[in-house]
Amino acid sequence: VLDVAGAPAQTAKMVSPGDTVVIIGGTGKAGMLCLYEAKKRAGVTGKVICLDYSEEGLKRAKAANLADEYIQADATDAVAVMNKIDKATDGKMADVTINIVNIPNTEMASILVTKDEGLVYFFSMATSFTKAALGAEGVGKDVDMVVGNGYTKGHAEISLQIMRESKELREIFEKLYA
Repeated sequence: VLDVAGAPAQTAKMVSPGDTVVIIGGTGKAGMLCLYEAKKRAGVTGKVICLDYSEEGLKRAKAANLADEYIQADATDAVAVMNKIDKATDGKMADVTINIVNIPNTEMASILVTKDEGLVYFFSMATSFTKAALGAEGVGKDVDMVVGNGYTKGHAEISLQIMRESKELREIFEKLYA
């Protein structure tokens, strides 16, 4: 948990009540922690969408009730991802998009699903910031882009608290990572 503790801690800082949040790569270790924290911070008036390629991972996340909606998609297919999020949000798109995938070429999907003046958080180490910056410019998207790192104040405490609060997530982690 501590190896990815920066992601849920940054999520806690970025997500506000009522936000629509898309987490791309939501079924990995950092992704599930971010789903839990985003759902907690967005509250009952928000919406958290888990997007991942893995059907098995999506079933696992759904069984733990980590998001409000679950979408299977290839994050390298930016237009298909955009269309699925457009449908899921009734055209409103995401206030906050968190990219935590472990593959390259997902920058445009993250940008396209985020509404103008929204926030894209790239926690993925596979991110090309050249592609992200030029891609956003090329499609005329006015989004703030944040580079994720493994440290933010309180990061360990937030991640450990998630493990204390969520029996379901703790059991998934014990099965997958213990």
